[in-house]
Amino acid sequence: MIRSRNLSHLRWAGALGMLAMLSSSAFVARIAAADDEKPWVAPDAAKQVKNPVPVNPESLAAGAQLYHENCAPCHGDTGKGDGDTGKIIKKKPANFTDEKLMSAETDGSLFWKMGEGRGPMPSWKDELSDKERWQLVIYIRKLTKDAASAPASKDK
Repeated sequence: MIRSRNLSHLRWAGALGMLAMLSSSAFVARIAAADDEKPWVAPDAAKQVKNPVPVNPESLAAGAQLYHENCAPCHGDTGKGDGDTGKIIKKKPANFTDEKLMSAETDGSLFWKMGEGRGPMPSWKDELSDKERWQLVIYIRKLTKDAASAPASKDK
């Protein structure tokens, strides 16, 4: 009889522990969701950082390859934020073809955001080298310029 009481207490303790863990997970998820609603602004120090990688055919080609392997599923092939994965996630990916949005971003802020990640946007600092992330910045800037120079579509 004593043994069954001890097991009963252990079950209750386990259930209470699980409830506490679920409650704290829900709290953390609410805080993270609230952060996703705030504008995503890089720190001033990050905004000031200049791209050390020269813009040339090699860096553009490397950036294009990295973009299509890592970014296009969410941001789309042309950077409009309309990739297949981007269409199904709640928080929509940035539209790199939006001149107003992109003019507010420095190279340093784009580099910082790639490194940090937020919400569904993963952190790339452990996956991609600094040079690779700078090459991506160069290619993303090209997407913005390409969209600005493209003829306006009739369905806008």
